[in-house]
Amino acid sequence: MHRALILLALALVACDKKSEPSSQLTSSYPKGSPMAHTEAILSFGPRPPGSSALNKVRQYVSGELKKSGWVVGTQTFTARTPYGERSFTNLIARFPSGQPDKVWTQKIDGLLCAHIDSKLYPNKRFLGADDAASACGLIVTLAEELAKKPEQAARMEIIFFDGEEALQENITPYDGLYGSKAYAARWRATSRKPEFGILLDMVGHKNLSIKVPSDSPKELLTLMQKQAKQLGHDDHFGVARGPIIDDHVPLNQAGIPTIDLIGDFSASNWWHTERDNIGILSAESLEITRQVVSGMLADLLE
Repeated sequence: MHRALILLALALVACDKKSEPSSQLTSSYPKGSPMAHTEAILSFGPRPPGSSALNKVRQYVSGELKKSGWVVGTQTFTARTPYGERSFTNLIARFPSGQPDKVWTQKIDGLLCAHIDSKLYPNKRFLGADDAASACGLIVTLAEELAKKPEQAARMEIIFFDGEEALQENITPYDGLYGSKAYAARWRATSRKPEFGILLDMVGHKNLSIKVPSDSPKELLTLMQKQAKQLGHDDHFGVARGPIIDDHVPLNQAGIPTIDLIGDFSASNWWHTERDNIGILSAESLEITRQVVSGMLADLLE
């Protein structure tokens, strides 16, 4: 086996043995639905990097993934930030094609990912419901669906990135995208890279308007447009006027073609404010996104 892949596997076998907390919330949404998972994630409160709430969210997500057969590990690392060295933890999951203890060395064809942290605001209660708890909740549901097709699930890796949000203002070359940069670096050393990646971010707004970056990989963009049109959702999916800085950037730079399904926040009055709470989400929007992503995965994994 390629030495880089062995090192990657060894770095990811540290599975969380702690008991997973369950949200005490009694949800009005169907069990296992994206909205139910999103509501549970938000019940732990703001989840900036290093917070107790973020640890609980990771444990909740890990527990839900394990219920459907996924093996969950972590990638913990330190990075230089405007506030000095900080520790971050990516949550990573694979579905075993054979023996679970060999899951980290099996071949992976695709990535499905989102950022799990909320932006750090010391003086306000920022929950980040759409940015990006909704994406995380949707991925948990998608993982449960994939598990019903074990051969396809075994070809995927799911990643919940820590530290996507800048710790100060906006993302810069020196602040933000910490988790995706650290994760992408693991793939740079090997030629056996995943063939595609799908990143979700802000995919549950009640006025759903996905605007993928203008420089998205052509094949993935065409596939998204085809699925959206076939499902009758093409009015919710378009292309932004230019590139967007998000967790897909380090993945593309590492040679993994990745598309960013991101909600349009360019003219919003809620982005990075306390208005980004569960009240701006809708189950219908998450279902629309789920259908399109499920269709894309079905095509990519057939």
